[in-house]
Amino acid sequence: MIPEDSLLARIQRQDQQALADVYDRYFDQIYRYLTYRLGEPDVAADLTGEVFLALVDTLKANKPPRVSLSGWLYSVARNLAADYIKEKYRTVPLDDDLLADDVSLTDQAYLAHLAPVLKKALLQLTEEQQHVVALRFGQGLSLAETALLLDKSVGSVKALQHRALASLARFMPQEVDHEG
Repeated sequence: MIPEDSLLARIQRQDQQALADVYDRYFDQIYRYLTYRLGEPDVAADLTGEVFLALVDTLKANKPPRVSLSGWLYSVARNLAADYIKEKYRTVPLDDDLLADDVSLTDQAYLAHLAPVLKKALLQLTEEQQHVVALRFGQGLSLAETALLLDKSVGSVKALQHRALASLARFMPQEVDHEG
């Protein structure tokens, strides 16, 4: 795999093949991120295309990403997702993958009840907290990978994640109980 710094240097030189390499390397990652954030695969596909069109536009304007190519792509995706959510008054959906194959019917019913409550709670997080939750739990990125994408320290990402999870716990109604 081509190192990101090499791709970034080639993009900055306006190497046309580099643009294709960036698309091949990052399309699936950005698409999965947007699908997690929006819960709408068709919209995620459209917005993923817009992310790469934005890259082409910045290259045409001779203003390529300077430090982190993946960070720039995720930032554009984040902004597009936030705009879409605001426009459609939607919540940040959870993956339907919460239901594993071997989950009991009782647990499936509980998770089906919990998902909308959790979605509502996620919407109450700050945009930055939602972004960290999506990267860490939706994308499965490590603290270090998330920190790199956000251009923050690992400690800052840990603090953001901690505050997000603490806020989620506060926003969850007390009557949500697995036993009852």
